[in-house]
Amino acid sequence: MKSARRALEILDLYEKLRRPAAVGEIAAMLGYPQSSTSFLMNDLRRTGYLNYDTETRRFAPTMRVALLGGWIHAGTFGRNEIFGLLARVRELTRMTTMLCTQNGVELQYMYVIEARRSSSKLALRPGTSRPICRGAGGLVLLAERTDAEVGRIVRLINATAAAQHEDLGCVLRHVGRTRRDGYGWITNGVFRDVGSVAVRLPFNDILNKPLVLSVAGSARRIRAEHRLLADVLRKQVASHCQTMPDA
Repeated sequence: MKSARRALEILDLYEKLRRPAAVGEIAAMLGYPQSSTSFLMNDLRRTGYLNYDTETRRFAPTMRVALLGGWIHAGTFGRNEIFGLLARVRELTRMTTMLCTQNGVELQYMYVIEARRSSSKLALRPGTSRPICRGAGGLVLLAERTDAEVGRIVRLINATAAAQHEDLGCVLRHVGRTRRDGYGWITNGVFRDVGSVAVRLPFNDILNKPLVLSVAGSARRIRAEHRLLADVLRKQVASHCQTMPDA
């Protein structure tokens, strides 16, 4: 119970700070031991509630926290509510729809709306992490990096993931195609017979990390319709941004 209370107090503190903060700062402000604060904040990171910037060593809440109360509005969403965008894309594509970002060297799903048809549903939950090289959302994120930066990420993955090895040449080919096409797609990246398509959202999270909109479903459909699906995603993102108050 103490850990649950402290986790909520950390999120409440971010509501007051409204900026990224390091473990030491959070621990000092709340009067917690730094070691247990570090453990708890990293656990919140692993479950998708906090994101971590390796360069500044600061944590900040993810979009998953912002979207937790979306259902309370009884189906009425503000013009800048990203949940509405995800819901429209799910209806148009009939596929599982996700909001993704990078967390460490992984692709993490901040929010997931499952496809309505049981045959199209995937075993995905908010907070789930996947190898960044093996999902369309990850390819979109990597496409914004230089080849040298992609190489460093792949080498770090290979050095830390015992049961996983990424082929740098293959990753760079996928990343190159993503840069050329302006969207990412991949099949059989994590699960056999499953694929995904993703596009970049034109805004970032509080840590200034890119956000990605992605749909996932059968590999057969992804191979046949990835261009069409990417067009649907891009059109919905453009329409969403036009209705935002600051557009």
